Amino acid sequence: MTRWLLCAFLLLTGCPVDDTAKDAGADGGNAVDSGATPLLLEVGDVADMTTEPGGVGAQVGNAGTYVAILVSTAEQQGTLYGYGPNAPLSLRLEPPDPPPPPSPGPGPSPKVNVGDTRSFVVDNGLQLVTIQAAATAVTSHFVLWEDRTTPNEIGSVDRVKIDQVLADLASVVVPREQQLFGAISDVDSDGHIGVLLSYTVNQYQARAYVSWCDIISDVACGGAGNDGEFIYLAIPDPTDRASSVNGIVETVAHELSHLIYAYHKVALAGASGDENIYVTEGMAALAQDLTGYNNGNQYVWAAAIETYDDTLQQSTQQLSINDLLRGNTYYSEDRDGALRGGGYLLMRYLFEQQGGMAVSTARGEYTDLGGISWLHDWYDSAAQGVVAVEQTTGRDVRDIAMDWYTAIVVSGRGINDDPNYNYQPRVTDPITGYQYGVDPFATIHGWLTLHGPPIVDAEQCDGEIRAGGVEYLRYVTEPGAIWIPIDPQALPRARLFRIE
Repeated sequence: MTRWLLCAFLLLTGCPVDDTAKDAGADGGNAVDSGATPLLLEVGDVADMTTEPGGVGAQVGNAGTYVAILVSTAEQQGTLYGYGPNAPLSLRLEPPDPPPPPSPGPGPSPKVNVGDTRSFVVDNGLQLVTIQAAATAVTSHFVLWEDRTTPNEIGSVDRVKIDQVLADLASVVVPREQQLFGAISDVDSDGHIGVLLSYTVNQYQARAYVSWCDIISDVACGGAGNDGEFIYLAIPDPTDRASSVNGIVETVAHELSHLIYAYHKVALAGASGDENIYVTEGMAALAQDLTGYNNGNQYVWAAAIETYDDTLQQSTQQLSINDLLRGNTYYSEDRDGALRGGGYLLMRYLFEQQGGMAVSTARGEYTDLGGISWLHDWYDSAAQGVVAVEQTTGRDVRDIAMDWYTAIVVSGRGINDDPNYNYQPRVTDPITGYQYGVDPFATIHGWLTLHGPPIVDAEQCDGEIRAGGVEYLRYVTEPGAIWIPIDPQALPRARLFRIE
């Protein structure tokens, strides 16, 4: 099920260890200098390994169990590099899948009252279709539209549930998202956000979606759009756990953040709008978390940490910071779950590293400790991807990648308290009851217990690392040299983390 290879003891042999080179000294060209000062690491300590021509290595002075955090800082996408003496030191390319198509839809959006009708152009997963919808509720923040054209195979809509969804969105999500990310647009001047309940969203095999073309009229959209702030919502399926009140609220919180992002970053700041999907999805998942509804989102970031389902081939071995930040059209269907979760994990890490926020235990009010200001800097800048990361944090993305991958494997073990190498402790939202943030060893909903990212015994490694990716390799060793040969084109960096 999961690659838990925890048993073998290594005596500096195995996949990434070159025994013929380890005693060659500094002149050997691919070995750790035998005269180097040994690292005397206690349990929980982290130290940089030395990058030499042909590999990375370190002298360890204490017997123990170590995790080598091997990171590629190469910028290519879809490139795999070999490491270890038994792996070819060459690269091969993985062409990305085409990005999923946008879901535009033209049509006017006048001010409305209950009983008004209008047309929408929506996507049913096969084509754009025009449907008629009626306004069935108008609240202080929302207009609820219901599709009157598309046959509904789910059954009648539970209006008590939907009314509670709208109430919770108005009292919790809307004010929090505006504080976190910025004001919501109002391109149709009606002062409301439209929520369209339509079975076409079910046909599209989605729970909800938004279209930036609804609020941005530019050449890319070709003038298409429903001209207003709209969230397209599937008919709730009572057999689906995500169709609970909180599940729907979490879904809408995700989609609402997309609209705020499009308004501030694209419409106002002038960004191109073709941001990497895993940036925008990572930010929207962060919105689920920061609005207090980090519930279903837990399964997404769990998929980026370890494989917990026999049908999924996800874990940190599927991550690459390049695939999260570079390539405006990059999308991988095979690794989509891990990359969506990775996008959230990266954005959560950056939010915390900029200071995060404090949540009052009484009324759930937020105090900015630097993270909210960072979010506003991000949303209000035209910069995207790597440039946005570096401009808003003031740090080199390669240094961030090294620290982020370190935090994923260090967090939750209780043996290291360096804030650079740890996610912040999870706290409970006093309004929603859900926990903010990340714990790679969390038990989710009482049944899914995570065990941290897969750490592979060094002798069992597969000998490949993604450009921009990470490998966690276990060494159980006496004092001596640890040496990992690796293709220099991978631009490797590495750290040792002693866990026992």
